[in-house]
Formats: sequence, C-alpha cells, structure tokens
Amino acid sequence: MITESTVQAEFHGGRSRVAPLTWGQRGTWDGIHEWLPEVKPFFVLTRWLDVPLLLSLGDVLEQLSELLLRHESLRTLFHASPRGDATQEVLASGALDVTVFDRPADDPVDFTSIVTDCLVRAGATAFDHDKELPVRISLALHEGIPVLVVLGVSHMAADHTGVELLVAELTAMLHARAGGKPVPAPKPAVQPVDLATRQNSPDGQLLNIEAMRHLREHVARMPSHGPAARAVPLSPRFVRGEIESDALPVALRAAARRLRTTTSVVLLSITTGLLRHLCPEPVHRLDVMQSNRLAPDLFDAVTTLNQAVKTVVDLDVPDFAAVLRQSAATMTAAKSHARYDGRLAAEVLRDVVLPPGCQINDMWSTLPRSRTKAGPPTPTTLTWPERTPHEDMALYLDTGGTPDRMRLSLMADTAFLPLDDLRAFLFTVERIAAELAEEDVDLDRIGEVFTVLASDGEEGGGTV
Repeated sequence: MITESTVQAEFHGGRSRVAPLTWGQRGTWDGIHEWLPEVKPFFVLTRWLDVPLLLSLGDVLEQLSELLLRHESLRTLFHASPRGDATQEVLASGALDVTVFDRPADDPVDFTSIVTDCLVRAGATAFDHDKELPVRISLALHEGIPVLVVLGVSHMAADHTGVELLVAELTAMLHARAGGKPVPAPKPAVQPVDLATRQNSPDGQLLNIEAMRHLREHVARMPSHGPAARAVPLSPRFVRGEIESDALPVALRAAARRLRTTTSVVLLSITTGLLRHLCPEPVHRLDVMQSNRLAPDLFDAVTTLNQAVKTVVDLDVPDFAAVLRQSAATMTAAKSHARYDGRLAAEVLRDVVLPPGCQINDMWSTLPRSRTKAGPPTPTTLTWPERTPHEDMALYLDTGGTPDRMRLSLMADTAFLPLDDLRAFLFTVERIAAELAEEDVDLDRIGEVFTVLASDGEEGGGTV
C-alpha cells in the first residue's frame, strides 16, 4: 500500500523584501482573480522530472531547499490591498511542505498513475497566495528511494519559460549531487523585486508611454464585432484541440530559413492566411503574447514576464509576401510594446468593448535548439484535452512541446470553428509549413488545403 506523508524543505539566509508587483505579476494577479473561484489550467504550471539513482530523500530535499533560496519568486507571498492591488513579500527563511508518496515493491500502482494524481492535485485548487508559497512539490519514492519530483508552480511565480528553467536547473543540481560533483552555480538573473523597481523608474515609464500609444493606435482600428458564427456551438462551447508533430518543427525552421525570417513570423503568416479564408472582415483583432526576455538579465529569470500586445491584422492583403511583411512588422512591434502596466492599459480601454479575436502565444520558438540528434520521426497525433463554457477570445493558438516535437494547441469557439474545422486548422498549419519549406504558397492555397482537410474526416485520430 502506498503511504503518504509530509516533509519540509527549509530555506535560510535569503533576503527579506517587500515591493509592488511587477507588470507581469500584476497582469497574472488580475487574471487569476477575474476567474476565481474557477482555476484555469494556465494558473498552475505542472511539470515532473526523474531523480537520479542513489540519492536519498535528504539529498533531494537539500537541493529543493537550495532552489527555493536561489529564486525569490518561489518564496514570495502576495498580499492584497484594500484597493484591489497587491504587494509581494519575499521571505528570508521558512519551510515548504513537500508531499511524499512511498510505493512498496509489491504495490500494483505504477508511477505513471502516481504522477498523474500529483499533477491533478497540484492544479486542482487555487493557491492562497497570502499564506501559501507559490509552489507545490510532491516526491514519489520506491521503497524509500526517491524516483520522481512533481512540481506545481503558480503563474504568479513563473511563466512557462520560467518553469522550464526551474526543471532544467533542478535536474542539473540533482545529477551533480548524484555524481559527487559541485552543484552548478545559479545563472545571473534579475529577481522580481528588482524588476519592479526598474519598471517604476523613469525608463520604465517611457516604456509605458510608448506601449499606450501603440495600444491606442490599434484599438482605433479594431473591428466592431468578433468573427461571425459559422455553426451551432457545442456545449460546453469552447474546445481545445492539439496536435503533436515531429514534422512541424522541421518544416517551420526550413521555411523560416528559405524565407529569411523567423519561425514565429512564418507561424503568424499561416495563421493570418487561415483567418483570411475564414473571416469576411478586412481586419481582425490579434493579441500577441510576448515572453519579454530580450535583456540578458531576463533570459534566465524565474518569474512571470509574458504580456499580451493587442493589435490588428489586415486580412485584405494581395499575396503571401505581403502577409509575411505584415507579420514581421507585427512581431517587431509586439516585442517593442509588450512591457507595460496593465492598470494603465485598463484605463485606456475603460470605455472600449473589444471584440473576440485570436490570441497567439508562440512558446515553442523560444525553446533552445536540441543538442542531441533527433530519432526516427513519429506520426502526428491529435487529442482533445479540454472543454470549457466561456473564454474571452474566439481563438487561442499556443505552441509548446520540445525542440524536436512541437505541440500546436488551439482553443476555439465552436460557433466559429466546429470540430472538423478546428482539426483542419491545426493540420493546415502543418501542411502549409511543409510546402513553404520547399516553395512559395499562394494565399488561396491555404484556403484550399483547409477546405479539403475539413471535409476529409478525422486525420490523426483522436476523439473529443
């Protein structure tokens, strides 16, 4: 029988500090409280990693304590003010409860089930940020020997890139300990309190001014309504479809090289071509999520930095070359205007009713290239991992996965994209990327591929 117990990872000797929230933290704070008591999947980021053999429970706890000490975002409490704002309080010392699941040799439950249960637990309830550190950790043991670490990190403490940095760092620390080598030193990176100070400086205010100017310009061009309904919606209305593809990373990189641009620009251009086919309006609302990791001291920062830039894309374009130019300009402007105070943006938008549109969050393009040779390609798979009754946008297009196997995820309003169209949208991106790797593509070709795939039935398998 599996036994469950609680141990503690203690930390001592850090800095104790209190500060306002950073812009990224404030946007996350507002988003979390807008949806409470519902816990959206992106509020808690979950990961798991192997523990090298020969490490004891004490060894793993020691490395977890070091991780907490290195990153102030993991030992921060967030306190609401009467005005609805919040402050962050970094603790100099304390302890984090770690849940331990010890499986005896004769227990039939496998570790996959244990990890799944830990991941569900980590994201099932909202964090009490006023009293609870923004990370939940579980350890899976076999006969007392640590086998797996499971992390659930609040989006207040880290974004997706920050969580991947944590996993990579903890993995390196555990392997060094197992090999009897010195633990790798922490990489230089700004801490959230220092970033908040920077953002409240005169230079930070200049960023705000430019971002608000850009926002006003694009809000003035927003369409009056979202995309027209094309079908009777399902209930729940919003469905997420995902493909995982070995072919898509190869195709996007080859297309970007051939077209002398970036993979993000290629992805946005294909998406724009699809929107042009699906929407009769000449312009469409597009929110571009940015990682905001351009400065060297932000590359390895463990905090939440990503912010969305509200923009407009023209769909009345003559050819794919014009779409590429527009996409490149959109991405450049988004990078320049993605650092801002969300409360100021809310003031700009106070009397504005924004139409539902499309949000694109390309996290895959920020992943470092793999240093190992990819194995034999595996087929593209299709899954339907999520359904929800309400979302703010008609489409949410996200990328992630690994450098060699990309996850392309689309949460769609089924009144706009019924299931066959949602599936076709994902596979059209893969197909057109492959064609762009070899030759130029006419805009009408994107619509043709989509139409064929939408009528072909289930490609890649999977059920809702």
